[in-house]
Amino acid sequence: MIPTLLGRERERDTLYELLVRPGGASVLLRGGFGSGKSGLLTDLGERARAAGFAVLSACCEPAAGHRPEGTPPRTMCSLVPDGGAEPATALVRWLAAGATAPPTDETLAAARSAPAQRVLVLVDDLQWADAASLRELRNIARAVGSHPVTVVCSMGPGESVDEPALGAVLRLLDHHVQLSPLDESTVARQGAGILGTSENNGAAAEVLSPLLTAAAGNQYLIRTLLAAVHGRLRGEDGQPDSTRSSALAAALKPLLADIGVVVRAALRRIGPDAERVAAVLASLGGAQPPELIAHAGAMDRHTVEDALHALAQAELLQHAGVRVRLHPPLLVAGLAQGVSPTCRKEHHARVARLLLSWGASAEQVAPHLVHGPTGMEGAPAVLRRAAQAALDRGAPDEAVIYLRRTLSEALDEQERNEVLTLIGAARLDSDVPAAVPELRSSLRLDAAPSALAHSARSLTGALFAMDRYGEALTMLEGTIQRLRAVDAQSALRLELDYLLVSLGEAASAVRTRPRLLELRLQDAEDAAGRRALAALLSFRGAALGEGADDVVAWARLGLSRGMAPMGDESIVYPCAALALGAAGRPDLTFEYADAAVAETQARASALPYAQALSTRANAHCRRGAFTDAQTDAKHALAVFREIGVDRRESHSVFTVATLAEVFIRQGQAQDAEALLDDSDLAGPLRFHTIYDYPLLVRGWVHAAQNRLERALADFLHLGERLTARGMPGPGLYPWRSEAALVHLLLGDRESALALADQELRLARAWGVAEMTAVALRGRALVVGGQEGLELLDEAALLIGGNPARFRHAQIQADRGTLAVRYGRPEDARAALQEAVSVAHDCGAEPIAAQARAGLRELGDRPRTPTFRGREALTPAQRQVAELAAQGMTNAEIAAHLFVGLRTVEMHLSKVYAKLNVSGRHGLEQALR
Repeated sequence: MIPTLLGRERERDTLYELLVRPGGASVLLRGGFGSGKSGLLTDLGERARAAGFAVLSACCEPAAGHRPEGTPPRTMCSLVPDGGAEPATALVRWLAAGATAPPTDETLAAARSAPAQRVLVLVDDLQWADAASLRELRNIARAVGSHPVTVVCSMGPGESVDEPALGAVLRLLDHHVQLSPLDESTVARQGAGILGTSENNGAAAEVLSPLLTAAAGNQYLIRTLLAAVHGRLRGEDGQPDSTRSSALAAALKPLLADIGVVVRAALRRIGPDAERVAAVLASLGGAQPPELIAHAGAMDRHTVEDALHALAQAELLQHAGVRVRLHPPLLVAGLAQGVSPTCRKEHHARVARLLLSWGASAEQVAPHLVHGPTGMEGAPAVLRRAAQAALDRGAPDEAVIYLRRTLSEALDEQERNEVLTLIGAARLDSDVPAAVPELRSSLRLDAAPSALAHSARSLTGALFAMDRYGEALTMLEGTIQRLRAVDAQSALRLELDYLLVSLGEAASAVRTRPRLLELRLQDAEDAAGRRALAALLSFRGAALGEGADDVVAWARLGLSRGMAPMGDESIVYPCAALALGAAGRPDLTFEYADAAVAETQARASALPYAQALSTRANAHCRRGAFTDAQTDAKHALAVFREIGVDRRESHSVFTVATLAEVFIRQGQAQDAEALLDDSDLAGPLRFHTIYDYPLLVRGWVHAAQNRLERALADFLHLGERLTARGMPGPGLYPWRSEAALVHLLLGDRESALALADQELRLARAWGVAEMTAVALRGRALVVGGQEGLELLDEAALLIGGNPARFRHAQIQADRGTLAVRYGRPEDARAALQEAVSVAHDCGAEPIAAQARAGLRELGDRPRTPTFRGREALTPAQRQVAELAAQGMTNAEIAAHLFVGLRTVEMHLSKVYAKLNVSGRHGLEQALR
């Protein structure tokens, strides 16, 4: 049962309090269409009769002010007694006449002589009362207080036939009750109770939630929706949620037509042209200027403006500058459903032609072309321009609407290919799986080679993102064959993507390796081709361990237009950014990724944006900025999820691995393991290179939790995968050092030494300071003793000042620990303090804890979490520093703190060293 007064408990109570007030009351109840005015009057009448009141009611109609000549006036809009209340009726009629004539009939005499019965007069839709009724109501209202009468009038939107007479009545109504739209919490609370059990609420809420929002607090619309759902839920009880939800959705569709019928009837009462104007406005949708509404409906401009004024008075219109829109949305939908498709198309066609004649922009015309008929001159070009503009401002879904409408026009195959490719590109920014069929369709057409290559690269990116490597290889092979005979350079561009994707399968990786090795930069003839080829060569160099300087040079050339150049969707560019990290330049990786984040965010390209975030997160991680890495990685995963790329698929997998590494470095191995488990990375992994990194990270997780055999298995398996692809370089994944350390912990020093020596030989040949330092550390920990200490000294020299801060802290911690063990306390103390400070800056708590333990072995008792920066200051040092920064002299500070001058000087000396400033002038800035 749907309550008549949904959400109006407060107003209901207010009216009853006024009703029972001694001496009577005069009340005005105001509200818009569907706000519940009539329901409140009906409810008040019922409660009044129960309390012993005589109730008389009247409902005014718009026609009351427009009677034909000679028709007698209807007293008080046909005031009707509700039940046997003849004495009360006679009294009210006498009051309406002005109470000047003496009683002449027996009924009135009896009414005046009998004990007084309280009377309630209810008048609905006062705005439509005629002049005679308004005069009589004014007389009744004047009698309130001197006679046992209460008057309650409701008033909605609409123009009165006699504004002065209406104003005279309104001035006599002392109490005003305004009906505002229902708030969402009220609707949600009462709707839950109406819809019954919690089992059904979930299914109903899924369907109802957007509709209730569209009702915008209108009580009539909300009650209509709830009534329909309530009935459907009773019939669908016991069905599964999915079945029940579908049934509800189907049941609600006819409601729009029902709402439209009611709304049209109400509009006819507002004014003669209100219904027609509202229908045109609903057909056009959105906010429209009066001139377009008039042109669309082939109506006079003044007629439209008058009707819009009436709609505004009825609170069914919202203004947006010179434009107007109907409100609430559900009412608009109900009206629009009553407009025939032919009429709707004609409305939009008229507006589109008018806008084109004005020279309006494509974005202004396109929404009308979408709903207009096909075949309009110039429509494809306008729609495509509007789609591109939508893409440029980050509205891919809007662009898809325009492009799909373009496909309805007469296009040649080249144009159709271009439109389908644009749809696919737009889908990549909002729904990657949905982009695949569009891009496949574009490849079936007979288009220009460059257009086919563009479509194929976009499709490769989508398939690659979803781990569909086999499909990508098959598609690329076929497209390359099509292009090779007609455009060798376009075929070469696709071949670069093909070679990179081929690393995803063992057989294809072996088959294509010779071709990958024989590529040279001069094979590409144009600038775009050279950029893409250089990007692939940089990745090849990093994987093979070729010259690091060449890798950096190739990567710089490949990324000369950024990681995500417009119009070039190749998957090779992010690989070039990662190659820079392997070549010891994570700072450059960060620069390119940071620029790509800003660029792709500005143009709202979701897939490249998520890739750029992921790459930047990895660069942060490699540089030891773990907090920043965690922020970027989580954001990237959220964006991937929004566009349909699951965290178990390629691009997300790399991001997950980065986040898991961050957790490990921060000492949160359990969080890292849970993340890998949740991403299906705990079991066997696919062969593609994208899964090499998660395999390395999983080995670290096992090692951190002392599952040494499992850690060793992961590291060695990673080595087998890389060897099978012919990728021996240590730059991407230093698996040999990691496996060597686990071998050592398991007691197999011989195997550990063999792997450590091999890694160091490859790293020295690679020539990257970071990787050489990592390899030196691995061998140092295996051999130990004085030789190990010397190797760590060399590693510390190499890594000092390097962007890889975590590796720097790790090496210094190991160096300090070994120096303690072999009697070099001063070297140990310096190394351990450096390790604590750098690890603290990075957030690498396990390394900081190791270093602090080494300092305690030396007898030190660190009182601060770091040895440099503001956090390194003791409370006394900070107090002295702050006073010095305020301009106090040493003597003044000593007097202020009641300490000796020498103590102040000693504190300041340590403060300068910890803050790395040369004197007082740098303190204020350093302490911020």
